[in-house]
Amino acid sequence: MSGSVPVRGRVYWADIGFGRKPWLVVSNNHRNRALGDCLAVRLTTTKKESRPTVVPLGPADPLVGWVLCDEITLLYGDDLAEDAGALSLATMTSVAAGLKAALAL
Repeated sequence: MSGSVPVRGRVYWADIGFGRKPWLVVSNNHRNRALGDCLAVRLTTTKKESRPTVVPLGPADPLVGWVLCDEITLLYGDDLAEDAGALSLATMTSVAAGLKAALAL
């Protein structure tokens, strides 16, 4: 997706050295446009124990699995291979709470 600006709340497939994985953009759109990169958290299909930093995806989301809010990574525009869709507002609200827990905010 070279040249595209990552959008908060959207999931992108990216391979950053350990296979193609889905990543959720969590940084704000102004930052993403200004810097040309984004902060993202990984999604997983591996069942995880219930923790404040692990958010289950719901039926309105484009993928099945969990958001790992404590795995925050910097992704560059060239890392993003494919847009997998946007998470629901309800899930993004839970992700915001998960990020607050992960960062002790």
